[in-house]
Amino acid sequence: MHGCRSPWLDWIMLFFTQIGNGIFAMILAIILYFSGERLLSYALVLGTLSLWFVVEFIKVLIHRTRPYKKIENSRIVGSQARGYSFPSGHTSEAFFMATILLLYYQPHFFIWIGVYAMAFFVGITRIYVGMHYPRDVLGGTMLGIAWGLLGIIINSSF
Repeated sequence: MHGCRSPWLDWIMLFFTQIGNGIFAMILAIILYFSGERLLSYALVLGTLSLWFVVEFIKVLIHRTRPYKKIENSRIVGSQARGYSFPSGHTSEAFFMATILLLYYQPHFFIWIGVYAMAFFVGITRIYVGMHYPRDVLGGTMLGIAWGLLGIIINSSF
């Protein structure tokens, strides 16, 4: 990925990486709350917060060093993330949101593909900006989908 860098691509990657940010999830939860989807809003907030704790716990447990600290002459786009690398929190959050929203709303198949493609793109941005290895993104993907499925199971019991 280091060979395909440019200022406009850097900007696009930094913009889209924020979809996996917990702040984006909270804004989405507020929108859902005021549009009458209160239960889904609560599930999104609680799921996001609990997922953050799980991601941080796994990071401390695994202790995987970020690529820019291990790979000489790494190019970082944006600010340096602190802490450990595995799993990718942004990717897990993007896949959590995608899974819980898609299972809740049950849209057309092509919407599923588009939403999961966007979550996948968040993972690509994390590699591009120099914060994660592909395995970190894969781990975040699996964790996010599992957390979304768990959220739907818990949400359906209410």
